[in-house]
Amino acid sequence: MAEETTFENLKKGLLELLRGYPSYRFFGKIESYLKDSQSSLEVLNKDGIIEFASKKESKELNKKLTPEQFEQLRAEGKKEPIWYRLASKGVDLAISLINREDSQRILYYARETHNFSKWIKRLTIGLFIIGISQLLLIYFQNPIF
Repeated sequence: MAEETTFENLKKGLLELLRGYPSYRFFGKIESYLKDSQSSLEVLNKDGIIEFASKKESKELNKKLTPEQFEQLRAEGKKEPIWYRLASKGVDLAISLINREDSQRILYYARETHNFSKWIKRLTIGLFIIGISQLLLIYFQNPIF
């Protein structure tokens, strides 16, 4: 099996974010898939794939966190979560990744169909030759004069 690349891991995170688009804000989704989470988030923000919540919005979203989630954040060494959501470029990228996967599957089945068509042509030609041979054999056994 092929080694998983960072881009494949990012794809998984983007697809999770896409499920909640546009109204949900997330924290920890992309970080769970990428190793260098903080620098990766900055790059994704700079490229316009995700956008961070404003400070005011972050405070409101922090109020909705459960005490268990805060404990988990503190165990990871973070004071508070970084809230973000997919930006328009992120939606485009996620949809492109889905379309790429579907196109690869379609190409696979197109190749299989092409191979199957070749075999059907060969079978048809073979059956035609057998049929002509049968007619010739019957004619030579009982010639009509």
